[in-house]
Amino acid sequence: MRLRPIALSCALTGTLGFLALPAAPAVAESTASVHAVATVKPPISVSFPVTDNPYGAQVTITVTLGPTFTSRKVSLYATPVGQPRRLVAAGTVDADGKWYPVYSITRTTTFTAVFAGDARDAPNSASRTLRAYARVTDRIGGYYKTSRSSSGTVYDVFHSADALTLYSTVAPNKHGECLEPETQQYDAGAGWDADTKYGCDKLDGKSHDAAPFSLSRAVGDRYRIRGDYLRGSADTANLNAQGPWLYFIVTK
Repeated sequence: MRLRPIALSCALTGTLGFLALPAAPAVAESTASVHAVATVKPPISVSFPVTDNPYGAQVTITVTLGPTFTSRKVSLYATPVGQPRRLVAAGTVDADGKWYPVYSITRTTTFTAVFAGDARDAPNSASRTLRAYARVTDRIGGYYKTSRSSSGTVYDVFHSADALTLYSTVAPNKHGECLEPETQQYDAGAGWDADTKYGCDKLDGKSHDAAPFSLSRAVGDRYRIRGDYLRGSADTANLNAQGPWLYFIVTK
């Protein structure tokens, strides 16, 4: 993998009927009447606080069921992208017709709420899809000490002859997808600017990337760096994500 330079001031870049009918037909008609009654589908819905969530977020899902004859029981199923449908939980709606199961989301998932029906109400279901970001975990290696600024920010300190390496991991596994390192330089007048993006590295089989940087032209200023996950067109499981900013200083 190429050694990328970081430079000073860089552009970081029913009723039954008995009317003369025999007993057996009367029973049959009664059964048909019961089935005829059970044709109303009570309204049911699935909703979320937000549609896009961080990787691993605990999402409280609201299942709402309208009036029914007897049963107030509902079930919730989850179908994550690339995985089979499974039962999340089953429960009973409260007096307001609501039930609040919780789910830990790690990829785009379709949730289906199901009412199984009762003697007078037909089964019904409703589905909605919730999306999740990928998660990028970053660390940097090669520094010789750390320093804390007056604002409390911790900086890793490098010599200009050192090489900085940004280590990134993306979850869930995104083997072969794009991880792009990004840096920013601090400007006392404008804050963090001079944004630079360095092109895509392909994540390895364990969804890791190691990106080395030369610091010979970066002496005397403050920087921050992170990895950006940029999903390809084939990735329908997760949204783009950025790692946390990591701060560093380069000295002679």
